Amino acid sequence: MTRRSGWTCGGVFDLVGRHKNYDRRLHEVVLKQDPRLVVNCATAESRRLYEMQRSVMRCLHLKKSFLRLNVSEHGILYARVELEHDIGDLLLRHFHQRFPTFHIAIEHDRRVDVIDTTGRITHHKMSLQETLNLLESTLPPNPALSGLHYTEDLWSEYFESQNIRERRNLQLQRRMMPQKYRDPDAIETLKAKKCRSITEYLPD
Repeated sequence: MTRRSGWTCGGVFDLVGRHKNYDRRLHEVVLKQDPRLVVNCATAESRRLYEMQRSVMRCLHLKKSFLRLNVSEHGILYARVELEHDIGDLLLRHFHQRFPTFHIAIEHDRRVDVIDTTGRITHHKMSLQETLNLLESTLPPNPALSGLHYTEDLWSEYFESQNIRERRNLQLQRRMMPQKYRDPDAIETLKAKKCRSITEYLPD
């Protein structure tokens, strides 16, 4: 957004419009304020806008870092995710840059967003499984993936191997990965829920 007088927020508030509680009127008020005060969050309005921007950035960063994608034999990466803010397309483009030869489907907010190998994003008002069936009907099986068989035991063993007792820092873990961003069905989360105390969660 650019103020009529000519100054622009640039990248300071480039994601704020994706916040679930985005207020255009608040944004317009900030754009009319002295840019020196805004950049330093020296006004109440700019501080509120900054916190909204920060919340979106944090959500995007954590989803990029911890979203777990499954893979089909047809070369489709897919996942279900709960998004606090409107960042679905940003996630798709992030994973498309990492895996450009895969179709990627993410289900959120009762819809499925798909990005193909060309970078084109489409939206589907159907379940994730129905979307996968539709995509697989047009894509041949990938011979490099047909022999892969993911099991929960494999990930559980990997998770256990990374649980080094001497490096355990639960307080840092909670700060870096708050409970609201954790997958409730993830193995590590389920394992933690089964423990009655912190010491029981630690390996022998």
